[in-house]
Amino acid sequence: MHAIVRQENGSHYLSMVFGHYQDRQRSDDSFYYDYWIVWDAKKKRLIKWLTFQPDSQFLKTQILIVDSDQSDWNLNEDGEGCVNFLSRDLLDSITEKRNQPQNILNQCRNIDRGYVYGEIHEIKTQRDIEDLDWAVGNFHDARIKKEKLQDDGQLYLKFDGIWGCDLEVWFWGDLEYDTSSRDPETTDPYWFDATILLQDGFVYLVDEEGMTVEEITADYCYFKARHMKYHIIPK
Repeated sequence: MHAIVRQENGSHYLSMVFGHYQDRQRSDDSFYYDYWIVWDAKKKRLIKWLTFQPDSQFLKTQILIVDSDQSDWNLNEDGEGCVNFLSRDLLDSITEKRNQPQNILNQCRNIDRGYVYGEIHEIKTQRDIEDLDWAVGNFHDARIKKEKLQDDGQLYLKFDGIWGCDLEVWFWGDLEYDTSSRDPETTDPYWFDATILLQDGFVYLVDEEGMTVEEITADYCYFKARHMKYHIIPK
């Protein structure tokens, strides 16, 4: 699992994710106290990083999961867990230490070595869909800020409103789409959630959760094409 880690000063960096838990000491507003174990910005030590910026009036996402693979994690029934050579108690102990054990840090570096993050990513598999859903929170609060049919036949979209990032998307190949149901001059342009589907050589994006291809009509904002790629823009 890898994530874009957003910092309060507006900068960001890429890190492998080694664990995800809720703060044991918090009984109220636990939604605010999910935390992740990631590298610090210099990749020198492991740190706890809250999902949301603390002491903020608004929910400001600090973690954007861009690679959702947890195949090497041990997870509990609540979806909490960490990579399989670590444990919660060990991670809690390590992150509190000024001098962290080099053998553990080296193990973390070894499994992180060789990962390459592609900023432009094409949707080709179900895993690609899951990665995008994690990053953009299933398009919650998304809005199409810009829509342009380019000279090369690709449809370009820019979404804002997503927690923690903007999103660029391109569709091309036997393109079909209808955005009239989200026309900001006549209706609410903000999405609540979305479905991405791969079927019969096409990729579909529609502004409703749990959809099937057969259910898609002009009552929804939808896109259908042979290809779809995207670019996450942290903000």
